[in-house]
Amino acid sequence: MTAAQTPATAGASAPRRRYDLDALRGFAMLLGVGLHAALAFIPVPWWVQDRTSSFDGLYDEFLWAVHGFRMPLFFLMSGFFTALLWRRRGLRTLLEHRLRRVALPLAIGLVTLVPAVDWVGERAIATQAEASVDQGDIFALVFTGSVEGVEQLLDQGLDVDTRTEPGGWTPLHAAAFTGDADMVKLLISRGAEPAPVASASEGETPLALAFHFGHEEATDLLVAYEGQDPLPERVKWSDIPGFGAGADESGEDRLTQIEHLHHLWFLWFLLWLVAGFAVVAAFADRFGADSGVWPKRLMWLMVPLTIVPQLSMGRGGTYPVFGSDTSDALLPLPHVLLYYATFFTFGALMYGRKHRDDRLVVDTIGRPWWLILGVSFFLVLPVGLHFTFVDLQWPVASALQVLYAWGMCFGLMGLFRVVLSGERRGVRYLSDSAYWVYLIHLPLVVAAQIMVRDLNLAAGVKFLMICVGVTAVSLLSYQAFVRYTPIGTMLNGKKARAGQVGRR
Repeated sequence: MTAAQTPATAGASAPRRRYDLDALRGFAMLLGVGLHAALAFIPVPWWVQDRTSSFDGLYDEFLWAVHGFRMPLFFLMSGFFTALLWRRRGLRTLLEHRLRRVALPLAIGLVTLVPAVDWVGERAIATQAEASVDQGDIFALVFTGSVEGVEQLLDQGLDVDTRTEPGGWTPLHAAAFTGDADMVKLLISRGAEPAPVASASEGETPLALAFHFGHEEATDLLVAYEGQDPLPERVKWSDIPGFGAGADESGEDRLTQIEHLHHLWFLWFLLWLVAGFAVVAAFADRFGADSGVWPKRLMWLMVPLTIVPQLSMGRGGTYPVFGSDTSDALLPLPHVLLYYATFFTFGALMYGRKHRDDRLVVDTIGRPWWLILGVSFFLVLPVGLHFTFVDLQWPVASALQVLYAWGMCFGLMGLFRVVLSGERRGVRYLSDSAYWVYLIHLPLVVAAQIMVRDLNLAAGVKFLMICVGVTAVSLLSYQAFVRYTPIGTMLNGKKARAGQVGRR
């Protein structure tokens, strides 16, 4: 094997392009459109609550099914392509490439896309308040901070201690959870029960929620309302053990004024992971180690190792989540970064690795794909959801979530290898455009959710309208303003029009 060859390409005249893995990485990004579109149809904190929003549909199951594997799959593919670029072009080229294709879009997105998401989110909340008043949805109003809307409902005679379900949260719970001191003051002034217990969840009181999530003003108000002694002078709530223990889960970044990266968090994570990879790659280059120096069992160790960060998700199961926690602040949550690092590392170690019979590992993972996908989706997923949200057995749920994530990753690798191993122009186009589509989709999704929110149509029809409409607009903008422009060069490399190729 010469220095110019890699384990994956030795004996070949040119490196084989992995059309299947390109398509799979693009598929993971395009799924983000559907995932965020579904949030309007589930009664969870989100900018838009559709008039059909309910847990009775399949949108929450769809959300968890996609969330449980989508970003693990993306980071697994990213690890593979990071190692590929390093082996083919060297560490310096890799770092230059990632700065141009990842860091630069992130920097531009922070001053364009993030403000756009914030702006359309504010418009959504403003228009949501009127609709929520008409529907009598006090919890939507509390979560969106509409004090005026809550006042209107209470003036109309709505019970201030309305529950989400028997034994569920009251509006005061929701206000304490968000830390909205003005909302807490309003509910207290209207005679809300001082310390209602949410027996249907973890038995929380509003004070316990405000304390746990580190909301000082709300905690002070609720302590006084319950008739408890205030803090002694010169003692801060932050001095009390346990105060703000759940604040990291809120996504607030206390280090800077940038509170959210929104959907661009994955670029920030990718930069962290590439930085770690660069350290290892520099060591390998210095001592002449190729990909075969790392034992295969180290690659497979990543699978069971994933259980370690998974057990920390949802605060150890106190607030159950299927998949990873959200970490969209500038300082990543360590357990979330470690979680995605296991998939990234597996992908990086997979590149160029061979079996004893000289077959590439990447060409054998996921066999038989139909069995792996079938078991993962139809058995592991429903059982995992049951132990996550019904039986509340977090260690069992965590193990099943890890099994589901890896099973879906491996099964989809097998499926795409069988179906899309060769070049297909349409699929290649979607793979190229997926990055752009994902970057701009979130403000478009929220805007589309606002547009269809009050239409008297079935939820499924509106969901498809959002997905198809946003994808179509994104693809049209990609073709018109991105593909053959400096923006496209930044994101995917320079593209030549068909006629231009022939003239070169």
